[in-house]
Amino acid sequence: MKSWRRMMSAGGGRSGQRTCGRHSAGYRPMAVTGRVFDAVSAAQAVQLDQLEPGWLVWYGQYSRRFFAICLTGLAVPARVEACSPHQLRQGMREAEASARVAVAS
Repeated sequence: MKSWRRMMSAGGGRSGQRTCGRHSAGYRPMAVTGRVFDAVSAAQAVQLDQLEPGWLVWYGQYSRRFFAICLTGLAVPARVEACSPHQLRQGMREAEASARVAVAS
């Protein structure tokens, strides 16, 4: 414990004076811009959302998956998810087809 305190007081830890780095004393604050992850996939989700008026479509940046929720309440699986926009659209068509079969029965 005492050796750790000596190390901290000698400038090796948070209590010591920093000599370099952008957060050190004497440096001007830097403007940090936000970074857009998976911009292409997010744009594909926005485009698909515009093409499908009965569905709410979005892209999960953490999960890297496409999601859709049926807004009309007619599709049997109300939520569909897929790895690609093409697979999502197929899932949406399957959900709509299963709803048509259930209504016709």
